[in-house]
Amino acid sequence: MIRLAVIGTGVMGSHHVRILKQMTNVDLVSISDTDKDKLDKLSSQYNIKKIYVNHLEMLEKEKLDGVVVAVPPSYHKKIVLDCFKKGLNVLVEKPIAHSVEDAKEMIKAADMAGTIFTVGHVERFNPVVTKIKEFIDQGMIGKIYLVNSVRIGPFPKRLYGMVEGVLIDLAVHDVDIIRYLSNDITQVVSQLIFSGKQEIYAQALFNIKGNIKGSSAFSWVSPKKMREIEVLGMKGTLRGDYINQELRFYENSDDTDYAIRDGKISEGKMIKFPIWKQEPLKVELEHFVECIEKRKQPLVEPLDALKALEVALAIYESGISDKSIKL
Repeated sequence: MIRLAVIGTGVMGSHHVRILKQMTNVDLVSISDTDKDKLDKLSSQYNIKKIYVNHLEMLEKEKLDGVVVAVPPSYHKKIVLDCFKKGLNVLVEKPIAHSVEDAKEMIKAADMAGTIFTVGHVERFNPVVTKIKEFIDQGMIGKIYLVNSVRIGPFPKRLYGMVEGVLIDLAVHDVDIIRYLSNDITQVVSQLIFSGKQEIYAQALFNIKGNIKGSSAFSWVSPKKMREIEVLGMKGTLRGDYINQELRFYENSDDTDYAIRDGKISEGKMIKFPIWKQEPLKVELEHFVECIEKRKQPLVEPLDALKALEVALAIYESGISDKSIKL
């Protein structure tokens, strides 16, 4: 039985608590938050007997194997470092940190502690992404030349006026998935829209290693919620819908090794693939527990999260400077 605790019981933290309480190989020992009302509500709802308003007290008193950290990003570094000092394994919600310097300090501390450290890039565990990755590795769509993503929706009221904007909240997801499915992003150029100091819309174009192009739209200004990705290769296009967990393949019936150069793109058959629908956060937490049990490398390594943060910050820099940024 793996003994875990959750620090931070806001929207994401409460979801972690809900799922961990359902897992038969996990003992959710305790939860911590500076908001006593949130703690009381969750402890009553899920029958959690030990609650702490001070996470340091919890780390000192409880015997734990790992901690899920779901506090606001500006507090990630301090709390994660506190956990490493106790030799604990950590899953921290995305983004890894607010700055590259903080992220590097956290990664160094994890290496010194010899603990498992992973970041909650939950879309890696979406069954749609898992299937797309599988098809790409099997050569189903041939050489990739373009990756596009859209992640838009209404303004999250809980983040209004906060430090976090759309790039820290949303962009790190798609940047991580684009890297995971294709290659490293080497250059970005973007446009931004602001509300006060918060960026609420970003449109980014990417150069990706391997002569691949890409684009992403991130928005808090749309009343319609959409989470989609398409990966275009010489043999066809895979289009995934994260929310509905649907995946379609659009065949290029003129497939050749030089389809783009020779203009050989023609409509072929469309296949909708069956997806075993699962809650990505549940799969992610099961993976974290398995990593602790078997001492295995997590799917999302902290360096992956660092690179996603670097690209998100580059998108911001490009938008405010009106220049392309090389990475």
